[in-house]
Amino acid sequence: MNYLAHLALAYPNAGLVVGNFIGDHVRNKDLPAFSAAIQAGVAMHRSIDSFTDKHNVTIALRQLLFSKHRHLARVLMDVFYDHYLAKHFDAHYDESLSVFIAKVQPILQKHESVLPHTAQRYLAGMVSQDWLAKYQTQEGIAYILQKMAHRSGLTELTDGAKSLAIHYDTLHDGFTRFYPDLQLHCDAFKKKTT
Repeated sequence: MNYLAHLALAYPNAGLVVGNFIGDHVRNKDLPAFSAAIQAGVAMHRSIDSFTDKHNVTIALRQLLFSKHRHLARVLMDVFYDHYLAKHFDAHYDESLSVFIAKVQPILQKHESVLPHTAQRYLAGMVSQDWLAKYQTQEGIAYILQKMAHRSGLTELTDGAKSLAIHYDTLHDGFTRFYPDLQLHCDAFKKKTT
């Protein structure tokens, strides 16, 4: 899963939200610098990634993309899942995406001083360019993938938008089968850790 799902699954617990946001920006040796609540969020982030990678739906959808995208299929699936979540946010949560964004971004901004520098830069871009809202459209996904390609040097990511269009209904069907399982997984995680 990409940033939107991590934030939605962690919300409204601020520590879990912050930890999920920085999950890809911290190493194990850096964890003691953070509060226990944020460390739990990082653990939740990793648990989400592991669950997603091992889920039979994700495995099947990655196979669909593998011949064209190889090792980038995993990255693309994370972004595509966020697209379907953004587009159908109110089917999974009791509020619109815009309302959620207006609630979750201030949590991250309030904790900006404790974020790793890479996460601070990402947050600034996410807010100023409204990345979470851009996940709702295929044009927005193309924009996000271009940004990711530019940052990472993985120029092949830009081809991902074409694959989203080609396999749109199949990917959407997979998301609708997968995401409720992930929500249950996260509910269980939160019960154990909070």
